Amino acid sequence: MRLLLFDIDGTLVHANQTGRAVIVAALEQTFGTAGAIAGYSMAGRVDRQIILELMTGAGWSVAAVEARLPHVFDQMEAHGRRLFRAANGVRPCPGVPALLAALRQREGVTLGLLTGNIPSTAPLKLAAAGIDPAQFQFGAYGSDAGDRHALPAIALERAWQRTGHRFSGADAMIVGDTPADISCARYADLPVLAVATGSSTMEQLTAAGATAVLPDLGDTDAALRILLGPLGGRT
Repeated sequence: MRLLLFDIDGTLVHANQTGRAVIVAALEQTFGTAGAIAGYSMAGRVDRQIILELMTGAGWSVAAVEARLPHVFDQMEAHGRRLFRAANGVRPCPGVPALLAALRQREGVTLGLLTGNIPSTAPLKLAAAGIDPAQFQFGAYGSDAGDRHALPAIALERAWQRTGHRFSGADAMIVGDTPADISCARYADLPVLAVATGSSTMEQLTAAGATAVLPDLGDTDAALRILLGPLGGRT
């Protein structure tokens, strides 16, 4: 069996800043401000972390922000339904549709998400890019923890609950586009395929310790060799 855990932003989808607009709208609706959003990088961060950093930076206490998180998440879903439907620039990253189609044809392959998005906006973003969210059987999301390093363990537990199989670094792999994806994979002793379709170069991803690096997922055969070939445990 093989478990493949995909990041969304910069890995599966280019959201053309729409995801950022969703968070900004939800924060302004809930707190009256989006904080110091100008110049703030969301790459590699989970939504819970983003909200806490921006709002504590704007003077709110951690407790006050935590108490309002359910409302923020509700607002993100509401604004996401409107903004992703209207977005023109949301598109799949190169090669993603063909790769996912090929993986769906392989027996024993389980597809999941490991993403900083929350469960209610992740499928909206995928659908806006023409990717069927239903092909991902479960996920670990940005509302599950405030630190991306906690997400692989959550994903592995949910994979076991879904399949009855205990996955490890010998049969599970993370696919992402940032050093943060690589760091969380290494923290969980999982190999990681990094793609340079986000804000990081191949050189930066290699230096961060990725197990394998591709410029994008456009070469389906090359991606399949990495994703379905022998995995080495600790990266």
